[in-house]
Order: sequence, then structure tokens, then C-alpha cells
Amino acid sequence: MATQASALRLSIKQHPGGAQLLAESPGTLSTGALSLMERLLRTLLDAGLPAGHCAVAADTLLSHVTGFVLQEQNQPDEPPPVTAERYAELCERFPLLMGPSMPRLSQDEKFTRSLRLLCAGFATPA
Repeated sequence: MATQASALRLSIKQHPGGAQLLAESPGTLSTGALSLMERLLRTLLDAGLPAGHCAVAADTLLSHVTGFVLQEQNQPDEPPPVTAERYAELCERFPLLMGPSMPRLSQDEKFTRSLRLLCAGFATPA
């Protein structure tokens, strides 16, 4: 699953609007999107996920990849300028998000970790 999701992320990142097209593809019955879903379903079934959970797991994974790439493609090239005063205010208001205990990860590392969390969840369906 992680390998397929990573390959999909790289593929749609190469095309401006690729994530948007993938998000819209179920409504158009795109054969490319259907083929992708079929592969994901097969992988999940082969991994032993109960058939009743496969469609939700595959849809969750595709939604995650699509959303992640949409966020990546919409990031500004440079973070907005922040004064020391504003930064202190943000740290006080959002201590968990802005604090030193929150790791600063690259997009690649964030994506890898998020896939691990999803796949672990798929392995223990409710």
C-alpha cells in the first residue's frame, strides 16, 4: 500500500492540477482511476484485510494522497514573514502546534509517517 501510495503521490505531483483531477475522477468513471482503485483493492485483499473493509480503506488512502498533494501544490514558495512579536503570540495561542515538542518534518517524511499510521490502522480494522 505504501509503495503504491508513494508512487501515486509522485505521479500526481508532476502535473499541476493532478490531485484535483484524481479527486474528480470517480464522478467521470475514469478508467485510469478505476484501474488504480482495482489495484489498491487487490493489494488490500491480498494483505488479508476483510473484504468488507477494503473499499473504505482504499478510498481513505486515495483521499489522503489526494489531499496531501493538494496541500503540497498550494504551499507558498516562501513562508509569510512573521515578526518576533507575532511569533511569540502564535506560540502562546497555539503551544502544541508551535512549540518545540512538535517535530518539523519534511513533506516526504510527513507523508511516509502518515502512510505508516494509515496502514497500521488498516491492519487492525474495527
